[in-house]
Amino acid sequence: MIRPSKILMLLSLSLFTIPFCGVADMSPVPVVESVLLNQFPTQPAALARTSESLFQEYEETGNVSSLIFYSYGVLKQASYFSSVNDLIKASEFAKTGFFYLDEAVDSNEKDLRIRYMRARLDAYLTAELGRCVITISDTKLLLENKEKFSRGIVEHIKKMHVIALQNCKMHDQSSLSLIQKDGRKPGVKVTADEAPLWSVEEVTQIMLPLVKGD
Repeated sequence: MIRPSKILMLLSLSLFTIPFCGVADMSPVPVVESVLLNQFPTQPAALARTSESLFQEYEETGNVSSLIFYSYGVLKQASYFSSVNDLIKASEFAKTGFFYLDEAVDSNEKDLRIRYMRARLDAYLTAELGRCVITISDTKLLLENKEKFSRGIVEHIKKMHVIALQNCKMHDQSSLSLIQKDGRKPGVKVTADEAPLWSVEEVTQIMLPLVKGD
C-alpha cells in the first residue's frame, strides 16, 4: 500500500501548473484544453467528472494527450483520497493512474514526446514509489535521440536522468559525468518540491503538438 506522504507528493508536482500558450484553431480535445487553461478542479466531485470526461474524450478521439491527462487526473484523485486517509482508494487510484500513463507510452512507443511526458512526472516523484527505473529507461532513450530536441529540452532530460539515477542509487562512471555536468554531487537527494514549472519551450515543443495531434 502506498503511504499518504508518498501520494501527497503528487500535489506538489509542477506538472499540474502549465503555462498554456493556446491553440490557433479549435482544439480537437476541448477537455484537455480546458485543463490547460484552468488547471484541474480542486473540488473532488468536479475532479472526478473532469477525469472521466478526459477518458471519454480519449475513447472518442484517440488523441493520446487525453489519455495522458486522464492519468494525471486519476493521480490527483489518489492524492485527494490520501489526504482524507482513505488509503485503499488512494492506492487503487494511484495504480490506475500509473497504469494508464504507462499504457499511453506502450501504445505509442515511437513517439518520444510521450516518453518525455512520462519522465516529466516520474522524475520528481519520491524514490520509494519505484518509478526511477522507468525514468532511467525513458531518459536514456530520449538522450539517444537528443538531435530531435532543442538544447533546453535536452538539458532537462539530462537533469531528469540524473535524478532517476540518484533515486535508484545507480552511480556508475557515466552517470557521474552527467551529475557533475549538471552541477550536483552523487548522493544529493532531489525531491518533488524541486520540480520546475513547465517552460514555454516544453509546452510548444512537447505539449501542444500532442494536443493538436501533430
